[in-house]
Amino acid sequence: MRTASILPFLGANVLAAPLCGNATGAGDTRLSLLPTTVTYLQLALFLENLEAEFFRSAVSNLTDQDARHGASFHQTVQAAATVRHELVPSMPASLTTPKQEVAHQQALANILGAAGAAAVPPCRYVFPSTNTDEFLSVGKTLSVVGAGATVGLAGALSATNPELVPGIASIAATEARHAALFEVANGAAPNPAAFETPIPGPWAFNLALGLAVPGTCPVLPPMPILPKLAVSPPERGPDTPTRFTWDATQEAFQVQSFKPLYVAWVNQMRPPIYTRLNISTPGLGDATAPEGLQGAVVVVLTAQNRLERLEELAAATAPCKPSKA
Repeated sequence: MRTASILPFLGANVLAAPLCGNATGAGDTRLSLLPTTVTYLQLALFLENLEAEFFRSAVSNLTDQDARHGASFHQTVQAAATVRHELVPSMPASLTTPKQEVAHQQALANILGAAGAAAVPPCRYVFPSTNTDEFLSVGKTLSVVGAGATVGLAGALSATNPELVPGIASIAATEARHAALFEVANGAAPNPAAFETPIPGPWAFNLALGLAVPGTCPVLPPMPILPKLAVSPPERGPDTPTRFTWDATQEAFQVQSFKPLYVAWVNQMRPPIYTRLNISTPGLGDATAPEGLQGAVVVVLTAQNRLERLEELAAATAPCKPSKA
């Protein structure tokens, strides 16, 4: 069963240094990459484009007058973004040079270019954030997905191009810093769990694609576009069931309509935990979360309850928006 629906991710200059001559991509080194590696890097750039645009939009929405989160919060957001000075006149000129996100985009594009592969241009995006509170909520979700996608990417590359893993690991470190920033700004602990929750590439791609305006992406990474799934976290405590909704007319669900469905709870580095989905009507069901979940949790629907490797689970599931335990 392949069904689904989320969001982003950061990159790092270090990727370009040993592979493309210099940080501006002026070297002549040519890379030989497997097609799967090219796909992983295109996905990384796809996610990076999304987050870069999110931070750009944030700078124009956050003002120095909104001092609840302190100057350091605003400086961190500005450092991650690239904004033309004429668009945000109140922003110091020293902050209008290319910052973290554009450097990340350029590094990934340099690697793809050195391998003769196509870069992935940005799409147009719609972010459900018009004020600081909404920005913090969306930013937390994006940073959770970014960190998890980076961990998943490092694992995938370890089998094909292990020389790229140190650079990807440095991306994960940057992403974790962003995640900690949003946790603190949202009034939570900066270190909610001992390990990040890996998010396989197809899940991260589909979650991010949900913020792109349909028809505005010039190029998409060659990833499957999965059916939609929505989740409503419990409102009255951890013992209250989590509600799942989906379009029961989707082919993936119709194929499995006579089979039991399970919820796979993916958390940190442990194997998925499966619980039975209680279906009340077509397209509506609920399940109670297992005990002991901490930090980022990704929940998916599947017609089996035995797969332990995330790569195999990703080929048989419906990823949903990450939640926080």
